[in-house]
Amino acid sequence: MPMGYLFVGKRFTRPDAAVSAAGEAEYVDDLRFDRLLHGKVLRAAHPHARIIRIDTHRAESLPGVAGVLTHKDIPHNVYGFTFLDQPILASDRVRHLGDAVAAVAADHPEIAEEALRLIQVEYEVLPAIFDPEEAMRPGAPILHEGHRWDRNVCFHRKIRLEDAASGFDESDVRVEGDYSTQWNEHGAIEPHICAAQPEPGGKLIIWASTQRPFLWRSDLCRVLDLPMSRVRVIPARCGGGFGGKHEIVVEPFAALFALRTGRPVKFRYTREEEFIASTIRHPYRIHYKTGVRRDGRILARQVRIVSDSGPYCSWGESALTKAAIHAVGPYRIPSVHVDALLVYTNNPLTGAVRGFGVTQVSFAHEVHTEEVAQELGMDPLEFRRVNALRTGDVYTTGMRLESVGLLDALERAAAAVGWDNRNGIQGPAGGRLRRGVGLAAMIYPVGFTSFPNPSAAFLRVNEDGTGTLWTGCADTGQGAHRVLTQIAAEETGIHPDHITVIGADTDLTPFDCGAVASRTTHIGGNAVKAAGRRVREQLLAAAAALLETSPEDLAIGQGLVAVAGSPGRSVTLREVAAFSYKRGLTIQAEGAYSPDLTPLDEETGEGRPYDCWVFAAHAAEVEVDAETGEFRVLKLACFHDVGTAVNPLEVEGQIQGGSVQGIGYGMMEEIFCREGRVENPHFEGYLLPTSLDAPETHQTEIVETFEPSGPYGAKGVAEPALNPTAPAICNAIFHAIGVRLTDLPATPEKILAGRARNGDGGL
Repeated sequence: MPMGYLFVGKRFTRPDAAVSAAGEAEYVDDLRFDRLLHGKVLRAAHPHARIIRIDTHRAESLPGVAGVLTHKDIPHNVYGFTFLDQPILASDRVRHLGDAVAAVAADHPEIAEEALRLIQVEYEVLPAIFDPEEAMRPGAPILHEGHRWDRNVCFHRKIRLEDAASGFDESDVRVEGDYSTQWNEHGAIEPHICAAQPEPGGKLIIWASTQRPFLWRSDLCRVLDLPMSRVRVIPARCGGGFGGKHEIVVEPFAALFALRTGRPVKFRYTREEEFIASTIRHPYRIHYKTGVRRDGRILARQVRIVSDSGPYCSWGESALTKAAIHAVGPYRIPSVHVDALLVYTNNPLTGAVRGFGVTQVSFAHEVHTEEVAQELGMDPLEFRRVNALRTGDVYTTGMRLESVGLLDALERAAAAVGWDNRNGIQGPAGGRLRRGVGLAAMIYPVGFTSFPNPSAAFLRVNEDGTGTLWTGCADTGQGAHRVLTQIAAEETGIHPDHITVIGADTDLTPFDCGAVASRTTHIGGNAVKAAGRRVREQLLAAAAALLETSPEDLAIGQGLVAVAGSPGRSVTLREVAAFSYKRGLTIQAEGAYSPDLTPLDEETGEGRPYDCWVFAAHAAEVEVDAETGEFRVLKLACFHDVGTAVNPLEVEGQIQGGSVQGIGYGMMEEIFCREGRVENPHFEGYLLPTSLDAPETHQTEIVETFEPSGPYGAKGVAEPALNPTAPAICNAIFHAIGVRLTDLPATPEKILAGRARNGDGGL
């Protein structure tokens, strides 16, 4: 990291840390309202059926019921990020069991539940499709007519770099493999929840647990046919998002009931609804083919991805595009051929989850990469050294990479688990407990893919020299606001503790696209830096007048403006601010930033989709019980290239939390679904990692590079923290016991089945 920063690169704790740790923080469900109405939603009875009739009369007549909504009450009853294919309330058809058919608001939750039971819906059951490969075959039931692709294909993303066929022709060895990943729930402790309250004069205020308040308001106003000036969205403290708090779910119902009744309304998902009605992670089926020379150089890689979208597109196109771009992994491969297909089925709805499509392909390309190294008889670390991306390389879309710390991350992660002595820890071949170490690498982008995603900030110096920062960036628990105050402080010299943040509020703060896509530090930070730079110029101008010198001769330090080379000639920021305001001059400025992106070519994938990329390597040491298949993660070493770490304390926290989430994804988390029905829609049957599942030794380290497009060289860290964990563990299991796991999650049953296939252990 470049030296000389005052506040960037320093470990500042979050101002709300003590309140959060003490359990005193308030969330949406803690808000209290007079005459509050409670909302409930009626879900579909079949995974695919035509709606013949909806009768709500008995429910509407129930005492205590304020109203019932059906599709006829929604002004524009369809929405979606890429395609407008998802109804707010089902009208002619239901396409999965989570589809909302009607909504009720009542004086008490129990009355609302009783009203749901009184609504009568007559269906004509239609043929359903639950396998994405079968959904693409001729004769399969069609879920949406009129799409540009045939046979339930919602979207097809292609990546073509050079001629893959010639690359395979020139290869000495060709290796193929199939990999699959599971449905995965976000696991946020706080479910989806919102409260809506009408104000005198027609204003509607909505408190929501949301990651993207401005785009969320845009969606809401479109479906309700309301001007944005009439709707104020206040993001409340978020009890976990992980990509799940992207979309409007029950908010249109709360808003409509509030406007109709003049009373406040609250809707809250049950835990079961989180599983069956909100978005979950896409399961992928992935086929890899890689061509290499004998010396280990990869010449060509071909990938086919089939993603189960469920009944609607949601954010599936964006997630699949990220998957396609990064499916080859963080490697220099001259010939690339990727086909990624998003397919409609009558399974649960899938969408944005932390890692956003790259999590699945990270598992696949890292297990496959080890298989290729094994076929060559080559050390997996050395194989990665030969092929790892470097600064200046061109990646799959034709973009040049300006900052790549991958090799450093690989070397340090491998050393952390004693890679050079890994065969000495395995234990006897006939022994019950065997140990192994594994490695995995990752590449991940920052920001939306080829889509404008601006951010803006407003910064004011108060009369006493303190600061106020208005930002549209939502802080969903990741500590974004602390990072932004450090960036503002670096520009202005005001200590971060003396800068108050006015967080995302659609009536009070500038626009931002949301706490999504690992974009806040990089994009939101650039906006704050731009505002801070303009404020700095104003401070220097005022100080120059006060000190009777020129702004070029001044330097801003911690709370001081001094004449360079003359330590005795200085004034405090308090004095500068007071002097400026007495002259009638305010010190304030707006800053904005949007990455300079271009669309991807539909046939080749060429374009400029992002500003920059982050890189990481995780190494794991595991102990496997050869008789039961049970295993423990003894050590996990995580090394992440984040550019400049604005706040190393928060970066390490993100890596720690994300990698433990990766352990859950890789080892235990799985939604079981049979014919469109989730069979374990609760935490009793869906296992989340706890402190007991965390590794005995958990090492998190920052690999700093300098990214020219970032504020002070910063990139990001949020989503990618979980991506390399599962493949590192699976590769360690293979090293320990010789079982190659290609289907997530890694479970004892799959290990034992693999041993049986290998003819090992007398099973």
